[in-house]
Amino acid sequence: MGRIEEEIKDYALKRTGILAVGIASVEDINRYAPVGYRPDDQLPGAKSVIVLGGQHPTKGSWKAHPKVMVEIGPTADGPVRHAAGLSYFLEAKYGGESVPTIANTSLGGSLQGGTMPWQSIKLHAEMAGLGQRSLMGGVILNQTYGFFSLGSCITTLELEPDGPLEATICPHSTCIKLYEKTGQTFCMQACPLQCLSGEIENGRIKKMTYLRYRCASICQRDKEHGILIRRAIKKALEGKDFDMKQMLYGEEFASAENRLAYGTLRYFANCWECIKACPVVKRGIKSEKA
Repeated sequence: MGRIEEEIKDYALKRTGILAVGIASVEDINRYAPVGYRPDDQLPGAKSVIVLGGQHPTKGSWKAHPKVMVEIGPTADGPVRHAAGLSYFLEAKYGGESVPTIANTSLGGSLQGGTMPWQSIKLHAEMAGLGQRSLMGGVILNQTYGFFSLGSCITTLELEPDGPLEATICPHSTCIKLYEKTGQTFCMQACPLQCLSGEIENGRIKKMTYLRYRCASICQRDKEHGILIRRAIKKALEGKDFDMKQMLYGEEFASAENRLAYGTLRYFANCWECIKACPVVKRGIKSEKA
C-alpha cells in the first residue's frame, strides 16, 4: 500500500468513525458491472472507488422487536454521508475529481432509466476486499464485523486496489453442517416468508435465490402507502376528476408511490430476520471491535 492510499484510509478511519476502508479499481468493477452502471458512467475518467464499511447497529438493536429494528437498525446514512465528505477531502488534498456514489434510484431512475440503482455498492465492496455476498439475498458479510452498511466514493485518482478476498466467509462452517442435515442454512430457516433458497457445494455457494417480492414484512407495516394508492385509483375509476387530481398529483401520493415502486430506504423488504440468525453476523456483534 502506497503513501496516498495509507493517508486516505487513515483519514477515513480516524475522522469518520467507520469500521473499515477498502479500495477497488474501476477496471475490476467494470468486468462485472454492465454498461450504464459502471463508476466511469457516473464520473467520466474514474479510476478508483473507495469503499467505507460501518457503522454497526447498536447491540441493543439486535435484541429489539423486528419492527423496532427496521426503524433504528439501518445505519446506511453514516457511510453514505462520510463518502460525500471523503470526496471533498480527495479533491482538496490530492486534486483528483471525486463524487459520492449514487446507490439508490431517484424518481427518474438511473442513467439507464427504470428502477435499477445507479451503482452496486455491494460489487464495490467485493472488489475492495470488504466482504463477500451471502445467501441472504446477496447481503455483504465482512470477516470481522459480520454485517455493516456501505458507502463509497468514485475518484479519478489511480490508487492501488485491495482486490477481492480469497477466503470464504459464507457459508459459515455451522451453516454447512446444518445444510447437510436439513437442506437449509440458518438464514433460510429464519426467513418468515421463505424468500431465501440456495445450494452449497464443496463448502461454497453454488446457487442463491432471493425472492424479493416475498420479502414484504416491512411493506405490510407501511400499508398506509398501499391504501392511499388504492384510494386514488378508485377515485380515478369513478371519474371524480377534482378528487382524483388532488390525490394523484399530491405530494403524499408521490411519496408513497416512490417508496413502494422504487424501494427507497427501508420501504421494500429487509425485515432483518435472516441477518439476525446468521452466525457470521452474531460473531461480529460479539466482537470487541464491533
